[in-house]
Amino acid sequence: MRIRTLLVAMLAGAVAAVGAPVSAQADDQDPPEVPATPGAWIAGVGGFVYDEPGTLGHQIRFDVLGWVDRHGTGHGVFRFRHALPDGHVVSEGQAEVTCVSVVGDTALVTAVVPDGGSPMVNHVFVVKIIEGGPGRADQIETLQAGGDPTRPAKRYCIDTAPYDLSRYPVRPGGYAFGT
Repeated sequence: MRIRTLLVAMLAGAVAAVGAPVSAQADDQDPPEVPATPGAWIAGVGGFVYDEPGTLGHQIRFDVLGWVDRHGTGHGVFRFRHALPDGHVVSEGQAEVTCVSVVGDTALVTAVVPDGGSPMVNHVFVVKIIEGGPGRADQIETLQAGGDPTRPAKRYCIDTAPYDLSRYPVRPGGYAFGT
């Protein structure tokens, strides 16, 4: 999927599909692949609240237990929940972890919704977690794309850095990861 289509899909499904507002410039390149880290793992439960126009006060929760085997294949489960400010749940389900990359204090996770995991088949969650350190909350950035059952989803890790996304403190909860 071209990045322009990726970003348009993210914007179009932003509110209904645990979406994130995106302030990225589209170009005609696929997002660069970040290799999985053999032996990498991530576990945790965390929530954050959007403060962007159109999603102000939306409550997002991601639960993840993922790892990469010695061959570089990602495994695990990624659960998501999106609630409006009044608590009404607009989307929830689970996805399969397809990639985990850990470098220093940063973890990248990609998860794809399988058939039956949610109405959003082939929806891709790309999450970047930056460790907060002692007494500080972890930080999270998130991209989403796809949801087209006729197109294969990107399954590799993607770094969110080029997209100039908002970063949110993870409250409540947090994540642990390593190699």
